[in-house]
Amino acid sequence: MKLSAGLEEDLAHLLDEVLPGLWESTDRARVLPMPGDGSDRRFYRIHRGARRMVAVLSPRKEGSKVDENDSYFLIGTHLASRGVPVPRFYWGDPLNGCFLLEDVGDCHFQSLAVRGPSDLEHLYGRALRLLVYLHRHAPEGFDAGFCFDTAVYDPRFVYTRELEYFRTFFLNSLLNLEVPEEELRRDFEDLAEVSGTDERQWVIHRDFQSRNLMVHGGRLRLLDFQGMRYGPPAYDLASLVTDPYVCLPVGIQERLVWEYWKQARRFLGGTRERFWDRYRAVRLSRNVQALAAYAFLGKTKGKNRFLRFVPRAWKQLFAWVKGPCRGRYPRFERRLEQVERQGIPRRVELFRDT
Repeated sequence: MKLSAGLEEDLAHLLDEVLPGLWESTDRARVLPMPGDGSDRRFYRIHRGARRMVAVLSPRKEGSKVDENDSYFLIGTHLASRGVPVPRFYWGDPLNGCFLLEDVGDCHFQSLAVRGPSDLEHLYGRALRLLVYLHRHAPEGFDAGFCFDTAVYDPRFVYTRELEYFRTFFLNSLLNLEVPEEELRRDFEDLAEVSGTDERQWVIHRDFQSRNLMVHGGRLRLLDFQGMRYGPPAYDLASLVTDPYVCLPVGIQERLVWEYWKQARRFLGGTRERFWDRYRAVRLSRNVQALAAYAFLGKTKGKNRFLRFVPRAWKQLFAWVKGPCRGRYPRFERRLEQVERQGIPRRVELFRDT
């Protein structure tokens, strides 16, 4: 992998100036690039003798007061202090976007789940327990100042960053439709009001799915937490059970939802019915967000590998709108029915898993 001049300098600084102070070794460091997902960040595994670290290089956005790098470091440090199993920061320089972290290996939770083990539900039970722990303990000491990209999953955020994101990049850009904002505005506003919250009681990861969980040393480790914010815990639950990277059977999804409620109801409070109403809405919002992200990454950024997950995510979205959400968002439902009749375009189908 050829690096830009800036990245070369940052990596050289880590190896020549920072690493010797962390590792007392005469061995020469070996550096291997690591694959990333949708992020523009660069990851490198550093070997020195028998020890390993991961270097993260993430150029700072110009003019930002609180940058994604700040959130990465502040939230990661906070979660570690609350006992959430995240990679340990050995050294961090958010201003320049350079970090050295604990290496948590190469085994994604996804790689175990897609093998279809007989104990798939038991495997997901481990992820569910981690999620319950996160929701119970992460809010204590969490601060809005940690967040670079708004601090609350409120109705305005839902409308602009998830629902309109879907209309713009999935319906109009990927599918080449011409859906005006006014067509779906009323339904999207209604859905945003039910999904979003102005409360600052709970915090959510906002991308709690199988690609952001690692299995290392017999434990699950949580990645990509920089987008954490105040929000409804049911959103993370929806992210986990509807994850198109795995596509869990519907029966397992349903049992996991109610197992989460069983474990979390004591600290969440409220009723089972209220929990279900919120889950029903945020699951729909999460589903459209995932489709929008695949469309944006696949078409706009040219990362075609994400397009192969579109058919899976679409199938879940359509079933949810025609099932638990039937009749609640009639204009949106009619538009999705039109897409279903026409079918997902061939250029998306080319990436369907076989």
